[in-house]
Amino acid sequence: MNNPHITLADILITTPEARRSGFLEYALRRNKEAVPFIDKAKALKAILQAHTQSPDDILSIEKIKESLLEAAGVSVKAKAHLSIADKDRLLQDFIDKVLKPSGSAYIEEMVYRYLLTSGDALGGKMRNIIGSIANEKLTRFIVSQLQICQIEFTYTRKNDAFTHGKHFTIDVADSIKAIQWTNGQNQQRLLVYNVNVPQVKKNIDIVLLKQAVANTRSDPLKKVLADEKNYLVIGELKGGIDPAGADEHWKTANTALGRVRTAFNRQLSLIFIGAAIEASMAQEIFSQYQSGELANCANLTDDNQLASLCAWLIEQ
Repeated sequence: MNNPHITLADILITTPEARRSGFLEYALRRNKEAVPFIDKAKALKAILQAHTQSPDDILSIEKIKESLLEAAGVSVKAKAHLSIADKDRLLQDFIDKVLKPSGSAYIEEMVYRYLLTSGDALGGKMRNIIGSIANEKLTRFIVSQLQICQIEFTYTRKNDAFTHGKHFTIDVADSIKAIQWTNGQNQQRLLVYNVNVPQVKKNIDIVLLKQAVANTRSDPLKKVLADEKNYLVIGELKGGIDPAGADEHWKTANTALGRVRTAFNRQLSLIFIGAAIEASMAQEIFSQYQSGELANCANLTDDNQLASLCAWLIEQ
């Protein structure tokens, strides 16, 4: 089997220590990401204190109307679908039914509700960040394998041109879109994250291709992705650490990999990497690994498993 550290299903299970460490990492990151939301709430409070004497004065402050709508429970996405008249009616209703009954505490009520809506926005941001943290760790391990093996590589952030690997720093790891290298058989390899695979009409977390490209702008990359023969490895990466959502993450990943098996008319190497792997999941993953349905797998929180998977990946 391709990962010497995966010999039993139980080895894949996330340990309590790894789970605690993951929760701590995400909690610290959430605290950091919360700071701008709290600062904006303080700024909103300062403006209301300086320019209002009662809730009736609020609508006259045009410059903070969008923030007031958020305090009223309207998300950024929802605001885009509302007309100016809709927004004014909603704010007037909010002032009449929520702020006026609060009496002299209307400013505090406004700030509390603004923070409540901001909490939803922070939650959405954190879900994206958890994914980017997982991508960052995978990138660091792949780059480390390339460096240790003295394999030259290039990388790109978003749709920029490729940069030589000698310029790689930890600061760019979280924003890397793709990595290119030439393997030991002098074959070009292109690893792309979060890309739409036309054969399955879905975004895939990890795709390893045979062809290099000048950049990852739509046209050159689309041409490579359109040819089924260019695919070597397709994988799913799930960075969430919460055991409560682990089974759902695996089901989502397994469904995505099932679509790949159906869409491609040949044997393709499929991989799964997850941070939260529980006992029942581990049995299913290991069973697919033994049967060859999965070419490789790893627990994201286990450095040995992940390093072995990355070593296998760069040799493909």
